[in-house]
This record gives sequence, C-alpha cells and structure tokens, in this order.
Amino acid sequence: MANTDRDLQFREIVCKAVCGKGRKFSQDAHQLTPPDAISTILGAWIINHTYEATKAGDVVEITGSYDINIWYSHQNNTKTDVAKQTVSYLDQVPLSYFDRNVREGSVEVSALATQQPNCIEATISEGSNVVIVRVEREFLVEVMGETKLTVAVTDSGMFADKELELEELAEQESGDYEDLDPDLVIDDLDS
Repeated sequence: MANTDRDLQFREIVCKAVCGKGRKFSQDAHQLTPPDAISTILGAWIINHTYEATKAGDVVEITGSYDINIWYSHQNNTKTDVAKQTVSYLDQVPLSYFDRNVREGSVEVSALATQQPNCIEATISEGSNVVIVRVEREFLVEVMGETKLTVAVTDSGMFADKELELEELAEQESGDYEDLDPDLVIDDLDS
C-alpha cells in the first residue's frame, strides 16, 4: 500500500525533559585562625554541607555553605581543641548544552554533589597562627523543562509492517520461562 503525504499527520506532544547539563570541579583555600598558638594539626573535616541551585542566564549557580573543623594541639602538644568556621561559596556551573526551545517558566534545576566538599590539605602558615585549608568539591547539574516533540501519525497503516513485526516478536517472547536454567551464565554475548 503506497502512502501519500495526505495520509501522514503530525502531532505535538508537550513533555518534561532534561534540556541542559553541566559539571564543575572546584577547589578553594580557606583561612582559619584558632584562638591558641597551634603546635600540630591533628585533623581537618568538612561537615554540615548545604546547597541550592538556580538557573542564572547560561549557567547554574550553586550557593552553599559548610563547616570546617580543625582539630589541633597547642601548649607544646599537651592540650587539644577544635577550631570551627562556617564558610559560604558560589559556584557557577556552565551548561555543556542547553535546549533553548524549553518553555519559559517551566525550568527546574537539579544539582548533585558528585564529590562532597572534602579537605585535601591543612597547613599552618609559616610565621603565623593561621591554618590554610584546601577544599575540593564537584557538582553535576541538570536543567529540566517543558518542551515539544513532533511525531508522525497515520490512520492508513503506514507503520503496519513494523507493527506486525513488533506483535510477532511479543508473541514469541511471551513463551513459558519455567524451563529455563537459572544457573546458565552467558559470558560474552558478542561471540
């Protein structure tokens, strides 16, 4: 059966889809000044990380904060204490792609910390009582929004052959699976 252009019609489907993605790795250096003269740094931790993500132009802005805790010894290594400081940050994550056909006002932003803020180094600044803490973090962001898909539809059976193939395949696969060996392992499907 020959199909003509008049048999073919198009429909627009509005759906929510991922319209943009981005990833960013960041490093920061923070300075803490404990009240005591530090003898040794015994440990450094990042805790209480919180963040929010919003779309701002062509980037996703992530605003967040975390607490830096430095465990240190003082008085010639005879006493210990913990210095705490809350720091804030703003990361601008560029989008590796963004579909500009997304409907206005329908945009939602999702951010995932693929690497939570982590202290990679804590050192005492030479000649002072300042602790320099290097922190790294990484985010993956997705922008979701409403967009339109255009699909071809027909009442004339244009896709009848494909539909028959799919029906036959479904009938073949709906067989009885009770006779299958559950211990059968196939190592390489391509060979």
